[in-house]
Parts: sequence; C-alpha cells; structure tokens
Amino acid sequence: MALDPDNVKIWEYARVFVSFAVDRPALPASIDADYGTDWEEVGILSGDDGITEDRASSEGKHFGWGIGLIKVGDKNFELTRKFWVLEDNATTQKIVNPGSTATKILMPKPVYAWLGFETDSDLGDKERLTTTRRAKLKVPANNRTESDPTKWEVNVLLFANGLGEVFDRQAGVPTPTP
Repeated sequence: MALDPDNVKIWEYARVFVSFAVDRPALPASIDADYGTDWEEVGILSGDDGITEDRASSEGKHFGWGIGLIKVGDKNFELTRKFWVLEDNATTQKIVNPGSTATKILMPKPVYAWLGFETDSDLGDKERLTTTRRAKLKVPANNRTESDPTKWEVNVLLFANGLGEVFDRQAGVPTPTP
C-alpha cells in the first residue's frame, strides 16, 4: 500500500564484511545466521556518511531525419558503492595499505574482495547484500587531522556475473533470541 509510514525505514545500524579469498565463502543460511569465520568485519563505519550507491550508464540518443528524438538506448551499466571506515584494525589495513606490514608501507593499490553489506532498520528488519563477484576496493586518500578521527573513504566498483546479478540478497525480520 502506498502512503504507509510503516514502509519508511531509518537504517539504524550497518556492518560491512569482507573476504579476500579467491572463491566466495559460504553465505549465511538465512537472515537469522551470521557470516562465517571466512568473512571479516571491517569495523566501525561513519553513520553520517552512510553507504552510498551510484548507478551510471552510457545513453545514446537517436534522431529521425526531420522528426527529432525517436529512441534512446542505454549500455555500459555501472554500479558503485562507497562506505567510510573509522576503525583502524587489521582488516581495515588490508584495504587501506594492502600488502603492508607493521614496519613497511607498500605503494597502495586497489584490492579485490568479496563484500557483504548488512543493514538493520528501525522497524526490526535486516537486509544483507553479498557480492556475486569480487569487487574492486580503492582508498583514494589517507588523511589525518587535529580534531577529527581518521576516516577512510572506500570506493567500491561492483561487477555483475554472467546473468547480470550484482548481489545475493537476504532480507526479513530476524527471529528474536530468548
């Protein structure tokens, strides 16, 4: 039903999970299950910045002689996401400074990883989106300031599988635990 305030959601909590494995680790069996030990939680995210998603494509306009615009074609579809990490931990460092150690920082390059995005709404439901292919993760800057916590912007380029699928989705209201 339209105009139903109960369909308006505020996403109160979010988590991002990552796996650097070559093959995708098993997905949770249901919305009640957690990601397994092959998945690492990235850490505390910036709620003010959220998780953004941008969609793009190339548009070709076709005009009839003496008529004007008659058709529009779209191709080269692209889906990207961004999230901002506040917590500095071992998992975050694999994204920010891939291949580096405690004593040596390597030239940062993009990394490829499986991603899981999990959000909880104020209505008690949960949505989980897990990439169907490894995504390209890139951190464009590593800045520090006097008054704010370090915040890393993680740019994510998503890839579709052969069926055009980008995410596997699990959604619903988790069963309450006693």
